[in-house]
Amino acid sequence: MDPAQFGLSTRPLQHAPYGPISIEMLQGTNAGKVAVITGAGRGIGAAIAASLAKSGADIAILDLNIANLADTKKECLTHNVKVETFECDVTDEARLKEVFDKVEKQLGPIEILVNNAGVLDQRPFIMSTFSSFWRQIEVNFKAPLMLVHNVLPLMRSRGHGCIINIASRSGTVDVPMTLGYVTSKAALIRATHTLQKEIELDGLDPGIHMYALHPGGVLSAMGGSGAAEDVKEKYGDITDEEFYKDLFKDTPALCGQTCAYLATGRGKELRGFYIDCRQDVSKLLEIGRETLQKENRNTLTVNFIDGYANEP
Repeated sequence: MDPAQFGLSTRPLQHAPYGPISIEMLQGTNAGKVAVITGAGRGIGAAIAASLAKSGADIAILDLNIANLADTKKECLTHNVKVETFECDVTDEARLKEVFDKVEKQLGPIEILVNNAGVLDQRPFIMSTFSSFWRQIEVNFKAPLMLVHNVLPLMRSRGHGCIINIASRSGTVDVPMTLGYVTSKAALIRATHTLQKEIELDGLDPGIHMYALHPGGVLSAMGGSGAAEDVKEKYGDITDEEFYKDLFKDTPALCGQTCAYLATGRGKELRGFYIDCRQDVSKLLEIGRETLQKENRNTLTVNFIDGYANEP
């Protein structure tokens, strides 16, 4: 895979918090709100929790292993907010219901949901077990939709709320040896587009606003592990994620602060869209929602040859 085939930005990209999403600009902007973040034990999830805490939100953090949440909790508590931790397999619907009930009782109404938990098994489909492939669909797509299904009625009854689905640029391109990942992320992006339209039909737009957010190129344990030895033996010196490590130059805080910014509602004009957090949100807002929609920007689409259109 050659990264250049997908295009190279001529506008400067952001690699760390900047201007409108800086800590100083967002201080106290989410005070009084309750945020739920999945996969918050480390990396991007931990950064999202910390950023929301810095902006004043009380925090409920979930992870498969509660011990992984200790450092995240410690960091969030330094910002004088309430923090609750929950051990939770996000594919377990019964457990999710228990967690949501506890969050509402212990912290209050959930106003922010960030679906961050995800898994990647980097190997060809034919060399995967089907259960391993499907596990990625369950964690990366089914689980976020179950969380949304649980929290959305609560948000609807109050008429407001923010949902951020951590997506990936992988959901917008074809990347061999990551079928489960790219498929699940593409589905999550499409679901975000569609759900925002359903919210609009119910007259709850823009009070309830959703986003599909690419967290940038963050070198995490999931994305930087490279292919397994048996895959390398079969396919030779493949150019996998490990090969592109030099492109992973973004800090987890960039995604964290972008989430805190979106949670404030200041970026509501971008609701329903796929957003790359390396792209300056103020530039997108300058273009305007109407133009973005008219030109099918920041949304999954198919481009046909001239003369053909995607007719109903």
